[in-house]
Amino acid sequence: MRMENLAPAGNWESLERAVAAGADAVYLGYAAYSARAGAGNFDRRQLADAIAFCHLHHVRVHVTVNTLVKDSELEGVEDVLRMLRGLGADAVLIQDLGVLRTALKCVPGLAVHASTQMAIHNASGAAWCRSVGMKRVVLARECSLDEIRKAAGTGIEVEVFGHGAQCVSVSGECLFSSMVGDRSGNRGRCAQPCRRDYLLRGQRGAWLSPRDVCLRDRLDEVAGAGAVSVKLEGRLKRPEYVAVVADSYRRGLDGVADGCFHPADSAEKTQLLQMFQRGGFMDGYAFGAEDAGVIAPERVNHGGVLIGTVEDVSGRLAKIRLAAPLHDGDQLRLEGGHPDYEMLYAGKETPTGGIATLRLREDARVRRGDRVVRLTDSALMRWAQELPQRTIRVTMIFRAMPGEPLALTVSDGTSVVTVTGGIAAEAQKRALTEEDAVRSLGKTGDTAFTAGEIRVTTARAFVPVSELNRLRREALEQLANARRDAFAPEPGASFPQDELILPAGKLPTTVLFRAISQIADVPPDARLVWSPEDWRETPLEEGLAALPDGVWLQLPTVSEEQTLQDLRAFVLSHRDRLGGVMLGSVGQLGLDWRLPIGAGSGIPVMNRRAAQFLFEQGCAFVTASPELTGGELRVLLDGDPPILVPAWGRQQLMLLHHCPARTLLGLREGHSSCALCDRNSPDSLRGLTLDDPRGYSYPLQRVRLPEGCLVRLLNERPTDIRREVARAGWPMLIELTDEDGFSGLDGRETTSGHWKRPIE
Repeated sequence: MRMENLAPAGNWESLERAVAAGADAVYLGYAAYSARAGAGNFDRRQLADAIAFCHLHHVRVHVTVNTLVKDSELEGVEDVLRMLRGLGADAVLIQDLGVLRTALKCVPGLAVHASTQMAIHNASGAAWCRSVGMKRVVLARECSLDEIRKAAGTGIEVEVFGHGAQCVSVSGECLFSSMVGDRSGNRGRCAQPCRRDYLLRGQRGAWLSPRDVCLRDRLDEVAGAGAVSVKLEGRLKRPEYVAVVADSYRRGLDGVADGCFHPADSAEKTQLLQMFQRGGFMDGYAFGAEDAGVIAPERVNHGGVLIGTVEDVSGRLAKIRLAAPLHDGDQLRLEGGHPDYEMLYAGKETPTGGIATLRLREDARVRRGDRVVRLTDSALMRWAQELPQRTIRVTMIFRAMPGEPLALTVSDGTSVVTVTGGIAAEAQKRALTEEDAVRSLGKTGDTAFTAGEIRVTTARAFVPVSELNRLRREALEQLANARRDAFAPEPGASFPQDELILPAGKLPTTVLFRAISQIADVPPDARLVWSPEDWRETPLEEGLAALPDGVWLQLPTVSEEQTLQDLRAFVLSHRDRLGGVMLGSVGQLGLDWRLPIGAGSGIPVMNRRAAQFLFEQGCAFVTASPELTGGELRVLLDGDPPILVPAWGRQQLMLLHHCPARTLLGLREGHSSCALCDRNSPDSLRGLTLDDPRGYSYPLQRVRLPEGCLVRLLNERPTDIRREVARAGWPMLIELTDEDGFSGLDGRETTSGHWKRPIE
């Protein structure tokens, strides 16, 4: 199977450029329920036109419906899913489990892809997705090549992010934008707090801002691991970016398919860098990027391409020595020991090695030796804008014989249509010649078709030019429809939504803790759930031995497949001591734990359909999303279903795969064997905070796995809605992070979270 070149389409212009550049498929958002609300997205009419355009060119259309939705929105989402099936969308990307259940039950003919927001990161997760009826999984960006290979081995289609910006948090596990500003990344409204400067041990930098990934030179290895699609990020990027990146990956993927793959040459690499990059490109987690190799703390905007150096400044004129050609209309940035100075170059084209003169504004603080970086290459932009649209080569067979109906057959090699006209008369004066017919039939105009072989059979027939043109137009229109029909997926049946039934059942107060010392004063009727800091074998065995019987174990949100299997073996060997397992991610549903299971906060429940799905999957309880208001929680918990409400705790804002402490040290390898925290090194993560220059301080907390650490970025203040939850009579979840014990929760500065603050 050829690996799919999957390009972003934030608007119509990007869609058109993606198809022109050789995309096999595009992904785009409907006007609602898309995780990139800032993109232009498509309304119903535009979406219908987009699908028709793409299917004409045999390009698939994947539509993102990958946000978490509230109960009040479920009916609207159902309508959208039915509309997508009716319009012929090739697939829908989903995060929300309630939306997933609706799609599988109501529109089973619509292919479902697990969005990367679902945080599927190992083979068990991929196998679970396949078992419930999903066709493809977009793997988490943090997967290694070996984990990609294992996931592909389960038989489900695997899609891998190949190029562009990366979320620093595990996708679907980021609440930073939501908790500090009410704009939820899980609802497509991320304000990107990761792209801001923070203080880390007093050093200022963008410590949460990853470099852009580029797998152009590793496509053969990605294909060899079993991935069927390489996804290019960029629904918020300009159309020219889409064209340049999709064109580059088209060349690479063609080489893979033809058995003659070559990495990009220097010119192609420069073009990719020129379109957008932060801190240069990285190979990503798939190929071992770690810590300082992931994060680019110097700047969060486009790094551009270095093209020269300032040699002299005189008044408002600067002379630069060029290491690359400079074009009229290029956007430049001059960097030095001063604020960056950006300008648009207007002047003659100057070749490599030449001297160009820049005219500066009066406020410019440019010095000799400053770097000259090109942000936008006007020549490359023109190339992307003028890249011709794909055309479909057709064969035409025309027959015009006196006394017979005119007949034109047109074929693209697969689809064939024939249109007929009136009875041809014998010419009294000028008969139609083969040359005349070829000339008229070859005028395909602004259609998607171009004429290849044209065969004409005629003998002294008279055919008006208008009739010949009509036959051509009608034949090409019918062929276009035939191509769309041949390529579009089968719509399948549609079914009504079933009854929403949730079990009822009271839950005890649930206390989630990390250290044994935290539970000394916990009420005796509380359910204890242990969330260890260290998941290696010895700390796990020793920790469980010191805990009372009946304690539950919360699994880590993310782990490699081998770690997950080892944890399952640990659980099975201690079934007599454990009360149950709280799952950390949806993919863990696929394993038989042989103990009661519950869905933890890593499996967000924002609506009753999501809760219904999890109960049907065997969960004894689920956990409400912390992004719900008090009013929305009342809807979710109507009838007293077994749903925990997070009532106390420092909310996890991000789950990081890089270690900020190691990044500060400039370390690019050794993540899995790191022992800084084990040795209590002063350079370790222990006690470290990420400080906003405005005065907010966010604690960092490690989760040690055998393959290395994850890092939790916690909210500055604990969320405390215990009084409100108790008044409502709901079961509460208390999470102890850095507290000494259960009785020390009062008297602290807290936040009520989203209790009264609805998210966008």
